[in-house]
Amino acid sequence: MKKEDTVKLISAEGFEFVIDKKAAMVSHTIRNMLTSPGGFAETQLGEVTFPEISTPILEKVCQYFYWSLQYARFLFSLFPIPINAFSLTTL
Repeated sequence: MKKEDTVKLISAEGFEFVIDKKAAMVSHTIRNMLTSPGGFAETQLGEVTFPEISTPILEKVCQYFYWSLQYARFLFSLFPIPINAFSLTTL
């Protein structure tokens, strides 16, 4: 796998997760950071630092990216998930 095909996500503690760029692009925020014009460090280096996200949380986020990449489109087309008012207030 080429370096251009991966992204490094760095947690608050400095732990580095190297994941597929395709998986990272599940997040619109990360996608914007990596593809924005203007020569930002994230775009040039392919690294995104999250100073407020701990290692265990960022690990779960990375796992979600891979899950979403593999299953989300399929599951949501078969089983639409209803969102009720209680769910929204919980968030």
